[in-house]
Amino acid sequence: MSFISEDFAKANNNAGSYFRPAKDKTSKVRILSEKGLEGYVLWTEDNKPVRWHWKDSKPEANYREGDKPRKFIAVAVWNYDDQCVQVWEITQKSVFDALHEITKEPDFGHPNTFDIRITRKGEGLETKYTVIPVPGPIVPDVEKAMATLSVNLDALLNGEDPFA
Repeated sequence: MSFISEDFAKANNNAGSYFRPAKDKTSKVRILSEKGLEGYVLWTEDNKPVRWHWKDSKPEANYREGDKPRKFIAVAVWNYDDQCVQVWEITQKSVFDALHEITKEPDFGHPNTFDIRITRKGEGLETKYTVIPVPGPIVPDVEKAMATLSVNLDALLNGEDPFA
């Protein structure tokens, strides 16, 4: 038995708290959240995001001129590449629409019952996403993460750390 745990030794040092699909790469995640945080996000002149629940009014702030609020859903996910729990803030309409359609299908249902393979190609306005559901059993690491999940997605509405 090693002095350093195997889980820690394998952990990626560069893994952040947020999942973002990387360009020209396919990533696999499992949504852990029972319910996502649904809302809007708009950026300020200071490059800070301001988020609010979709049923609430837009908060007062010094927003960037010409920007429009973007719909988002934030969920906790298990990132298979980084082997950790992260927050995924989905603002891309194509990803949002694909997940909405997949989860309406009786063969899939709630997204914590299957993995999601997401591929990002291109840059800027030419960026395209492919979302593929991957059925299969839940692996022990994901099951443990789901059972011990302590991510407060509502903290995003106050600009706070959802992992605090």
